[in-house]
Amino acid sequence: MKDEKPDLVASLDAFIKTFSYPAEQGLLVKNLLHYSVHARADRGNAAAYFVFPDIKNLEAHISEIPPGGATSTHRHSCEAFFYVISGNGYSEVRASDKTEKRIEWQAGDLFCTPIHTWHRHVNRDPSRPARYLEITTIPLMKSLGDWQIEGEATAAGKKDQQQKPCTTP
Repeated sequence: MKDEKPDLVASLDAFIKTFSYPAEQGLLVKNLLHYSVHARADRGNAAAYFVFPDIKNLEAHISEIPPGGATSTHRHSCEAFFYVISGNGYSEVRASDKTEKRIEWQAGDLFCTPIHTWHRHVNRDPSRPARYLEITTIPLMKSLGDWQIEGEATAAGKKDQQQKPCTTP
């Protein structure tokens, strides 16, 4: 019996094609502080995705939360690290045992949200956006057939969102 290995290249290519805007491709992305982002209404923020040659298990993107804004509450089946580029705020993380943690962050901080935990990110500043670099294992999880993202409305049984494999980044 031959071991089946996931095709990480095909998985990453398929992931890139789901973007509603072009992803930056190359070995270097300059000036993340002022890099142009695109609105993601379903998430309550804006983002820009990056593709680095020969990096097949990870993806990187920047997200920007509007002044005084917050992302939607969600959870996903990938690991995620966040490096705060600008601004300050907090992330609310709710574990499976329903305990809640608040992660306070500011520019220069690095934090993570554990896999499959409900979370959202809040910009504390009412006049300036907050921006972070997020690095995730989405391509790896997609290649393994285990990528899902779920919004809190799904868990409440609302029809406007469905638990599904992610079709937009």
